Amino acid sequence: MPDRRTILLLPLLAAACGGRPEPVPLPPGPLSYKYLSPLPLNVANIDIAEDAPPPVPGDIGARLSPSAPGAVRIMARDRLLAVGTTGQARFTVSQAQVIQQQDQLTCLLGCRLEILSGLGSRVGFAEAAVTRSVSGLEARRPNAPEALLRRGMDDLNVEFEFQLRRALKDWISAVTPNADGGMPAPGPGQVGVEDLPPEGAAPRRETLP
Repeated sequence: MPDRRTILLLPLLAAACGGRPEPVPLPPGPLSYKYLSPLPLNVANIDIAEDAPPPVPGDIGARLSPSAPGAVRIMARDRLLAVGTTGQARFTVSQAQVIQQQDQLTCLLGCRLEILSGLGSRVGFAEAAVTRSVSGLEARRPNAPEALLRRGMDDLNVEFEFQLRRALKDWISAVTPNADGGMPAPGPGQVGVEDLPPEGAAPRRETLP
């Protein structure tokens, strides 16, 4: 049975432990989406803009590693793959903030992908945006901003692929890239042909026996 001195010390020990919250666990290794299948686009190249959204009061996203804008660009570099022969895709970070307030953290992430014709006119686009927040003790734990950014990026990755397949389905190649990101060659006895697309639509590839 604990003595009287131990019993009196228990509330103090509990308070001390409560003042030093455990760090939020982070996934091992750098942020990456290369373990996922790339999204092949029927364009000749993909431009990932380096511009970052303007900061807002309380935004600490630029101080994280990677920064909030940098994390969104990592997703674009890992997921998007140009497999066409003409046209261009332009990816921009529309929102990337981790806002720290007294008792709350809020992560705001957004991106936009535009498809441009060979002449530079826009022929399609997709947008995605997500919001995540934590408050109270969870917002004050060590690693909380980094962990919130990681969870927000997981949400954005899912939302971005959904919006891309919904809004730009005609620009997603039906050919699955190889593991190294290259495109498979036609099989024996097959010749690749490309139909002329309707106005504003992406070319579709077929194979003839």
